[in-house]
Amino acid sequence: MKSPKHKSVLSFCIMLIFPLLMGCSTFGGSGSVSSDPAVAEQQREVDQLKKELREAERFAEEANQREKAAKDRLKAAEHELKALEERAKRRSEY
Repeated sequence: MKSPKHKSVLSFCIMLIFPLLMGCSTFGGSGSVSSDPAVAEQQREVDQLKKELREAERFAEEANQREKAAKDRLKAAEHELKALEERAKRRSEY
């Protein structure tokens, strides 16, 4: 299991590399940008929506990780509570 620090470092590296990759794909001569203004505008909108989708997916993954961590903390706290209740019960019996 990867540590949260490892994931945040990985996310940071990806965020640094992504603009470079996008720049290379736009200026690499692939011909994906048309000279027709309507086509070019639609392509920019599609690219923007893809970027928004990736960001939303990243936020969802981070939320899932936070939820899992919260559930783990809750489970540990409930386990500790049960142990403390058992200990208190044993002390009251003596």
